[in-house]
Formats: sequence, C-alpha cells, structure tokens
Amino acid sequence: MQKTASKLRLAAAAFSAVLLAGTALSASAHAAPEGKAAAEIGVKACGYYETQTDSYYGHCGSTWVKIQVDIDWWPTDIKRCVPPGETHLGTTDEIDNAWAIAGTCG
Repeated sequence: MQKTASKLRLAAAAFSAVLLAGTALSASAHAAPEGKAAAEIGVKACGYYETQTDSYYGHCGSTWVKIQVDIDWWPTDIKRCVPPGETHLGTTDEIDNAWAIAGTCG
C-alpha cells in the first residue's frame, strides 16, 4: 500500500513539473516584451508565424534581435538580425521555423 502511494505521489509531482515547464515555455514563446501587444507594435504575432504562403518573424521588442532561421532544404540554420516589427523570411516552402537566440546585432 505504501509503495503504491509513493508511486502516485511521484507521478503527480512529475506531471506537475511537466505542466509548469510547458506553461513557462508557451508563455515566453509568444509573450510581447515590454508589455506591448503584437497589434500595438504593428505585427500579426510576436515570434515566428506563417500565412498560407509566407514565413515571418514578428519582433515585438524595441531593439534589433538575433534570430536563427531553420531553412527547409539547407543542412544548417542561418542566423540573422531583424529590426522591431515584421520581417519577411521567405516562403513556407523554404522556411520551417525561426526563433530568437542569444547574441548581439551590430
């Protein structure tokens, strides 16, 4: 009986940790810096997003940011700096994803 209760507590703790980690990641992935909404900055979304044909990176901060762009057919990703606002990255056939990375632009 004691082993079963211990296993249940361990499973509940692990499940809670996964939920908390997922919440933190999803909140940071789409949150607009400086408390501004994407619409206020003039972009459709903060971070990577796609339309039916094109890929974009919406930067909601006030300074340039370095991003890593995952190119579909290229063996390595590219890094580039983008200004605040919306940046067209290419077509959805070419680009798979993009995300902010550490580093400075300049």
